[in-house]
Amino acid sequence: MNVKEKRSFSRISMWEAIRGYLFILPAMALLLSLLFIPMVKGFGYSLTNFNILKSWDMEFIGLKNFGKVFSNKDFLTIIKNEVQFALSVTVVTVVISLMIALLLNKVRHCKNLVRSLVFMPWVLPEVVVGAIWRWMLNGEKGLVNTILVDYMHLIPNKIQFFSEALALISVSFVYIWRTYPYVTIMLSAGLQSIDREQYEASAIDGCNKIKQFWYVTLPNLRYVLSICSLMAMIWTMNAFGIINILTAGGPGVASTTMPMIIYRTAFQNYKFGLASAYSVVQFLIITIMAVAYLRVTKATNEEA
Repeated sequence: MNVKEKRSFSRISMWEAIRGYLFILPAMALLLSLLFIPMVKGFGYSLTNFNILKSWDMEFIGLKNFGKVFSNKDFLTIIKNEVQFALSVTVVTVVISLMIALLLNKVRHCKNLVRSLVFMPWVLPEVVVGAIWRWMLNGEKGLVNTILVDYMHLIPNKIQFFSEALALISVSFVYIWRTYPYVTIMLSAGLQSIDREQYEASAIDGCNKIKQFWYVTLPNLRYVLSICSLMAMIWTMNAFGIINILTAGGPGVASTTMPMIIYRTAFQNYKFGLASAYSVVQFLIITIMAVAYLRVTKATNEEA
């Protein structure tokens, strides 16, 4: 290759690299405008006394908003609700979704119809899901209580699903019902990507169905399971619509999570500066939990 050919090749390589960056530039600009700029502005607002009703009187107050966040008498309860809600929904959703995905993988007839029915809760708007389950779990005239008490006579008294003791559990159940279809489809796709020869080889080696699941299925699904678990946890920690419709965070703070306290502070009390401080704290909590989860997952995968 002579000097001219080398220069021509280097120009082509440089142009290819520049063209690649040009292709991703619109997406990066959109990501910057919709994600990073609001994050920076939110952190800036958390250091002010910004009130939407007195926006002209905004002042820098340093870390005072964070002091109010941590001195809130309900803060530890809200954090406990957040963590309990996220972990319970994530674990139960992944387990149930894996079981359903294994069953779907055995379906031979009307496979597309069955998958469409399974996926239906995911495509319903959160407002519709919340309204349906609020009616079904109503303590007096709800469908669930009517069936259990009036028709089947399984229990003597109607269950108050939205009482202080059961509110968070009821919300968790509804959110699991809402989330499991997406995780199920992801795991079902992962199951179909597993080479059938691995199962045939394990059967020849004398492995039963349980050993095949443990030594063939789970190792091949570990990356899909990691992604699904992380996504489910982040979605759950950002959940707002269903909680707001079912309980509005009540009674008291029994089902209040960080998104609910952020909403109340910003759009009911109009204290956007304090709400931004809550948002920063929530962002840190999600980041810490996500990093911890990824580290544990990485260590587990390396051992495997």
